[in-house]
Amino acid sequence: MKELGKKDLEHIVIGAGLLGGGGGGSIAEGMKLIERVMEFSRAVELVSVDEISDDDWGAVIAGMGSPKASLTRVRKYSPGYALELLEDACRFKSSYVIPFELGAGNSLNPMLAAAQRKIPIVDGDPVGRAVPELQMNTFFLGGMKLSPLALATEDPISAVIRTEGPLDAERVTRAITTELSGVAAFATLAMNGRDLKKYIIPGTTSLADRIGAAIQEARDQGRDAAGTVVEKYDGYLLGKGKITSLRGETRGGFDFGIVEVEGDLPLTVKFQNESMIAVRGEKLLAMVPDLICSMDWDGNPLTNADLEEGMKIQYIGFMANPSFRGADAYRLFTKILEALGYNKEFVPIEKAMK
Repeated sequence: MKELGKKDLEHIVIGAGLLGGGGGGSIAEGMKLIERVMEFSRAVELVSVDEISDDDWGAVIAGMGSPKASLTRVRKYSPGYALELLEDACRFKSSYVIPFELGAGNSLNPMLAAAQRKIPIVDGDPVGRAVPELQMNTFFLGGMKLSPLALATEDPISAVIRTEGPLDAERVTRAITTELSGVAAFATLAMNGRDLKKYIIPGTTSLADRIGAAIQEARDQGRDAAGTVVEKYDGYLLGKGKITSLRGETRGGFDFGIVEVEGDLPLTVKFQNESMIAVRGEKLLAMVPDLICSMDWDGNPLTNADLEEGMKIQYIGFMANPSFRGADAYRLFTKILEALGYNKEFVPIEKAMK
């Protein structure tokens, strides 16, 4: 077990803000969440997967909604409300909290519930990045059900959602969240430690902590933060330049858009909350489930909600965790990619960047 103090949380926000791949909440949102977590506890307990008992129970928690809306309506109590509601519905008591994904916001949202309840958060998640839809995770790929799902807002307005299929869970939850100003929190996938260990991607919060510390150190020393992370963590520089065109809209609870970058290494990135595909002309550079991440030229990670025309930006890419990189994982993204104009097979980033 490790205690995460304020400095650790700052590093996690920075590192997860990068690894969110354009989504998962902005750095500004994450830093506000740190202050809210600190109101309930001086530190958050982080436990490794191996420290979890097979018979102890927990659940997955995250924020849901438009990243832009989350910038102005930062969560505080809704993750805890959602957990309590799921516990009542499923008749269990949580011994730990599981993050749904990596992101400056969604790595901290479950910590709110953990700090309020004085229980630890697991060092791992079922994605290893951020994703736009509920069924995009290793727990679902392992056969676990998303139903029931508990949804709550800060107001508080809440609901327990029961569905037969994962697409219905995503559709209904997203529709309710959109109706409620685009910001909510959910708890789902109640599970014991035995199932947790089967399907989780371990060590992701610690990875975000290390990457965030490396970025901060590079910036403090006046070094290239993006280059440092690419070198230390087997990444790829995908593009670099100035945003000359940014077309986007919020629709159905998602932020959609296309980013055009011109300069030293021009590229085009298409996103649905998270960055889905990056190309230079006709050449594919990277695609989901691999990570397409962005930073400004000063080394600050950016989400797609942070982007503005004229901004100087650099894109870097990483391989997704092997547990979330096979054909089954790729199929979770094919509908989105087809809507963005791509209907071919998955091309790993290391092959695309040769």
